[in-house]
Amino acid sequence: MLSERWTQGLSYEALLPRLGAGRTRVEAFYQLLEPLDPLPGAARVLALVEAWCPDCLQAIPVLARLPLGVRFLFRDENPDLAERYAKEGKRIVPTVVFLGEDWEELARWHGPPGEARAFLGKLKAEGVPPGELLRRYHEAFPRFAQAMLAEWRALLVPQGRTV
Repeated sequence: MLSERWTQGLSYEALLPRLGAGRTRVEAFYQLLEPLDPLPGAARVLALVEAWCPDCLQAIPVLARLPLGVRFLFRDENPDLAERYAKEGKRIVPTVVFLGEDWEELARWHGPPGEARAFLGKLKAEGVPPGELLRRYHEAFPRFAQAMLAEWRALLVPQGRTV
């Protein structure tokens, strides 16, 4: 099942034209990143995204820079997967599913990273207007990219073991 859905997913290159106005931002974020180290145990990733989602626009280039197979699927075009990977009944984007060599699910992550949530919560509490909030959020991308990677590594490393 997962192997079939993974083959239906889009590569990073195939996803870009479908991102509309978000493409420019994703490509700019991608250019800010160096190639990344592998994630422990993960062979491939299945990511549910949407082009309108600021959190997805940040997660997509980080995933694309990882040295493993990544396929992107639009959540709203894949309601079965959205339901399968819902968190507490909510169909969250981005949702990242880390898979092993034998297609077993290793871990699941729902974005954004905790550090980004705290950042946004603080700005909202300060009454920062939405346009300015989004500008500051995207300006902090390098920090949130590192937070994503740290959260993903923590999910994939068994308790008490370090990589």
